[in-house]
Amino acid sequence: MPPEPPVSAPSGVPPAAPPDVYRSTAARVIGWLWVVFAAANLLDLAIQGHNHFSAVVAAVLILITGITFVTAFRPRVVADDEGLLIRNPLRDHRVPWACVESLELGDSVEVRCHWDAGGGPQRKKLYAWAVHSPRRSRLKAEIRANRKVRTGGTPAGYARLPPEAQAAMNKTAAELIVNSLRSRADQARAAAQGADGGRPDSRWDWLAIAAVVIPAVLVVIVALV
Repeated sequence: MPPEPPVSAPSGVPPAAPPDVYRSTAARVIGWLWVVFAAANLLDLAIQGHNHFSAVVAAVLILITGITFVTAFRPRVVADDEGLLIRNPLRDHRVPWACVESLELGDSVEVRCHWDAGGGPQRKKLYAWAVHSPRRSRLKAEIRANRKVRTGGTPAGYARLPPEAQAAMNKTAAELIVNSLRSRADQARAAAQGADGGRPDSRWDWLAIAAVVIPAVLVVIVALV
């Protein structure tokens, strides 16, 4: 059967922008290194280890792999035309743009939410694990950028760049992500034109919880048997 032709957007309606996904590359690299290490050791234990100690070690490796899954592979921030999806190790938050009051950068991205409920206005602060930026690292990056400007260590043509481009070159990756999220939030609010903002929706991810709890129970059982 031939594939169906793509459905085009109605005339005059701009196509939806693709979602932006932000994840920690360093966390995923560390996660995959651990997966390879754990798989090699589990294979070795399956071939050579046939005692109680080997069973305990195997259970601990599985537990650490579960923790690695929820901390290295799950966390991400997905921004689309409707709002933000903040996926943390064990919990997901869906936040419509209209109820995002501000986006700040602490040790991670901080999303301040504001919405009207039946009992009055409500506020909540959510944290996104996926974009991590310690204040000390940002301070060091700012000091290095200022030193380059003073000593003339900037790239050729830097002085001819517009101020916005110069500022972007001196920011960390986390700061650029926050600026991009702010820009997308402003565009979404302008498009909504005062529509109902909704409220944040937070849910536990039971698969992620099971990935940690079940191996932890396994470790206890194997250790006590």
